[in-house]
Amino acid sequence: MKKIVLIILAMALSLGLSAQGIGLRFGYNMSGLRIDDKLSDFLTANGKEGKMANGINIGLIFEKAIKPKFDAHFELNYTQKGSAYDITANEVNHGTSGHGETNFNYLELALMAKVKFGPAYAGIGPFFDYLMSAKEIKYLDNPHLTPEQLGVPSLKDDNFYDMNMDEINRFDFGGHLSLGAQFPVGPVKLFGEARGNMSFLNWENSPFFNEQEFDYKRHFAITFSVGVILNKAAK
Repeated sequence: MKKIVLIILAMALSLGLSAQGIGLRFGYNMSGLRIDDKLSDFLTANGKEGKMANGINIGLIFEKAIKPKFDAHFELNYTQKGSAYDITANEVNHGTSGHGETNFNYLELALMAKVKFGPAYAGIGPFFDYLMSAKEIKYLDNPHLTPEQLGVPSLKDDNFYDMNMDEINRFDFGGHLSLGAQFPVGPVKLFGEARGNMSFLNWENSPFFNEQEFDYKRHFAITFSVGVILNKAAK
């Protein structure tokens, strides 16, 4: 893990040394899962209804102007993704009801080709994620099953526990589309942005997932962020 993190940091440093602008971003994530029909039917039968999960994104920005209306944009981000679900009691899940969430913390390198239209801009590019940690939280209430049968320490409480990292793909990559606006204020540019991104790889690699032959279980996210970029030439 340390080697991967160091490689990502070295790439970001290399990009930063050649950048003409450097900045910071901070924002809010809404994330969920893209799943196949077979997995969707399985979850529905077990009384689970998917929801969006909340998270944050924080990052360093490196920007380089290629042409007057075209920038190359690089980011090193900490980003939270995951999913949530409500559980409705039925015969298949033995009367289990409640709510659950999965939380994933990624180190992300994002690349973007940015085209400017006055103060507005649009961007597209890939991202590469490395999973640093993952947790699950369950709020369950079941009078018929024991905590051990449900796989949680206790009932009627918020219970965080580490997920089995051997059953999660540590690497992820995908693509993103961005729309935003930026405004020069002295030597800096202030910006606001909305972004949608979609993973191309399954995050789960558990024996159960593979035995059931589910096709995909991938992250998608919508993010909203604000930030500032300092033009290094404007000192």
